[in-house]
Amino acid sequence: MSRPLLARLLLAAVATALAVGLASLVRELLGGARSTMTVSVDPDASPETTWDGKEALVVDPVAGFRPRRSSTIRMPMAALDGVAPEEIEKRRDAHGFLRLTELPRELERPSVLVVGDSHVDGVVSTAENFTSLLEAESGRAVLPACHVLNAGCGLYSLWQSALRARDLLPTYRPAVVVVVVFLGNDFLDLDNPTVPHLDDALVEQAAAARNAPETTSARKREIGLPALFEQLFWQGLNQALYLHRDPGRIAVLAQKCGYAIERLESAAAEQSARVLWVLLPSFDLVFPARVEGFGGLAKELVAGGAQRRMRDAFVAELERRAAVFVDLEPAFRADGRLGLYAIDFHVFRDGHRLMADQLAAPIAERLRR
Repeated sequence: MSRPLLARLLLAAVATALAVGLASLVRELLGGARSTMTVSVDPDASPETTWDGKEALVVDPVAGFRPRRSSTIRMPMAALDGVAPEEIEKRRDAHGFLRLTELPRELERPSVLVVGDSHVDGVVSTAENFTSLLEAESGRAVLPACHVLNAGCGLYSLWQSALRARDLLPTYRPAVVVVVVFLGNDFLDLDNPTVPHLDDALVEQAAAARNAPETTSARKREIGLPALFEQLFWQGLNQALYLHRDPGRIAVLAQKCGYAIERLESAAAEQSARVLWVLLPSFDLVFPARVEGFGGLAKELVAGGAQRRMRDAFVAELERRAAVFVDLEPAFRADGRLGLYAIDFHVFRDGHRLMADQLAAPIAERLRR
């Protein structure tokens, strides 16, 4: 498949015949990624209890779960404008941080703690992750010499990221905490009661049993994306439809965001750390016209603007508390390449490089304060 062909498919209405004919590529890339993903653990690593049967995740008493320490994940992935999958390799050190090498026992320079969901954890190799790029460039032109500690974890909500950072602050004493908020699903996940969460009264709650009716599958069927692009549901349109159908949740979720911002800013201040909030846009926010090209409910969701209103409500909460933040959407839009995203609509290699370029100066400014 050529890059121009895939680009035209995204620009067009994605005719049914073409979508069916190309679905085999997604089965190879995404189905293959699920079936051939391997998780290996260092032989001398301490045993940990897996979470929900997922070998890459272990039980955590604070955030519910976290990445397995001293582990390596290998799986195929490809750019959205790519041709064939390639194997990526992600390495976690003995502390559970995504790193190429073990974190030194004594930290001889300041550290930057980064939290967030699977876009921080990444679907790129460790060396290509924006946190590795930042650490490799530190001490040169823009960013002072520092350790960059990637504690990102797939499936995290904004609240879980705040919990994880709050838990790590006293141990690692970072000078800066970077919270990457993925605008495509981190807000929807705030309403997940099966992980540590905030209820609507802003009371911190532990994970509850999975006994409520499952509604996600119904939303997925309702949108009905072609198989080639169905991962877009998980990385943006699920949240968009949830908010579109129940716009009253936007105000409630914004209050939860405000609580998370306050608690993390306070915890960081107690440890003399500064916080930088990062707004990472989903594909539907960067390329709305391309998503509208799917027609039907996808077009309705873009036109309805619930995703944008949720993003704006979060920004309002940050501004209300004078929190420092970086919005990456203008840079993603200016770049405009499909290859910023992977075939599963996570930020891919070019997107990670863009993130590193955009975040070096703001992090440096926070380090120097």
